[in-house]
Amino acid sequence: MAVESPSSDPAVGHFRSATGEQAYVAAYRQAMTLLPTPRSTLDLETTFGRVRLYEFGAASADRAAIPVVLLPGRTSGVPMWAYNLPDLAGARTTYALDALGDAGLSVQIRRIRDAADQADWLDQVLAQLPVRSVHLVGHSFGGWLAANYAARYRERVQTLVLLDPVFVFQGLRWQIYLISLPASLPFLPRSLRNRMLSTIGGGPVDLDDPVARMISEATEHYAVKLPPPERLTGTQLRGLRMPVYAALAGHSALHNGAHAAAVARAEIPDPTIELWPNATHSLPMEQTAPLDRTILAFMAAHDS
Repeated sequence: MAVESPSSDPAVGHFRSATGEQAYVAAYRQAMTLLPTPRSTLDLETTFGRVRLYEFGAASADRAAIPVVLLPGRTSGVPMWAYNLPDLAGARTTYALDALGDAGLSVQIRRIRDAADQADWLDQVLAQLPVRSVHLVGHSFGGWLAANYAARYRERVQTLVLLDPVFVFQGLRWQIYLISLPASLPFLPRSLRNRMLSTIGGGPVDLDDPVARMISEATEHYAVKLPPPERLTGTQLRGLRMPVYAALAGHSALHNGAHAAAVARAEIPDPTIELWPNATHSLPMEQTAPLDRTILAFMAAHDS
């Protein structure tokens, strides 16, 4: 199951050019300097490719506590957690990974066909960690990835934390399709792609910010080849019987946060649902301190 190099199969995610890959990797490495120093860096082999994963944890972190696993939003990778990692890794061991088939330092070699495959590669990763269960946290598309996984592999998920997830409680606003499809074409100007990122993120793209620059490079240079997320069914939502915390943004550009919160309360057994009325889709970056406190308290309440 060794992975030597990226696949030449056009059906898997890939950089469009060597120059583009170099630009992205340089931006990624610069963004990583904002994060705490990883305790270890791992490249874990799966049947779908090699997954880059980092282990974080301050000396004061409770290493006996159930660890956290962070799943990033689309084209964001591990560096998107720069704001949250100091709090989370200061409290307990925290793993963060670059999603397979998306921009980052993971390398896809086999086509991911459907939602079951999405859960399969993630399960292969978690099976290689020295833990029985994890607190699974996902933002945006990472929230969908987390919920999709939890619906299929409940025994590994101690708690499920969803931060303004997409395709879990409702689909995207139709306006997002109008701006995202043209912006994905590589020959269009970067200004158009950054306008899309600005709309989704809820504010202007500051290319002086290393994480924003990395995401901008990803949208220009990386061709994502993943199946469209399949919205979770009512049966799957009702099957999420682990403790679930969902934070929904009141001003999310991707969906109606209040409606998503209502669906979550109606479908998930005994969830903890919180609508953050003044937040945009960039909820983890905007509401870092109070959100981190909420997440850590939720995890501590459900460690056993």
